[in-house]
Amino acid sequence: MPLESKQRGNFTVEFAMVGLGLSLIFIFSADVIIKLSIKGKLDRLSYSLVNVLKERTQLYDEDYLITNSESSEIFNIAQNSLRRTLGSYEDARFGAVIEELTFRDIGAPNTPVTYNYGSFTCPLSKRIGELDYLSVVTTWERQATLYRVTLCYQTDNMFGSVVGESYTDVISSSVMIGR
Repeated sequence: MPLESKQRGNFTVEFAMVGLGLSLIFIFSADVIIKLSIKGKLDRLSYSLVNVLKERTQLYDEDYLITNSESSEIFNIAQNSLRRTLGSYEDARFGAVIEELTFRDIGAPNTPVTYNYGSFTCPLSKRIGELDYLSVVTTWERQATLYRVTLCYQTDNMFGSVVGESYTDVISSSVMIGR
């Protein structure tokens, strides 16, 4: 018959292992929930801002070129929106890339215009110049301008710090065809 004291020790070890496992699951879940919440906010905001860029041509005499002033205003709108909706917002963790691709003729893109803002540099997997195939030819026989707004925010690394990795960057990018 096993000794009762050895069984209690076995229970303690098992409880510690289960407790550690549950703690890791809890930390992972909390980290994912926070990142998904921020991702949703960035998705909605980038989509709204790229639509503002697209629709501004209706207000400003079909001027398709984004100016530095306009892109700066877009960045300020993004900052102010995140300050209101994200309780832990910090300027040093936020960055934005505003891009535009116009065409001199059908199938002949101009040099892309890119504006980078914020303390945090957004890593882009592709530049807008590589997305020219998304543009369409309008009924006026001209190639439509492409706009892209990329927003990125560096979050806390709760789970990554436990497992020795870095999972901090949350990025959202929206591309829109101009009028």
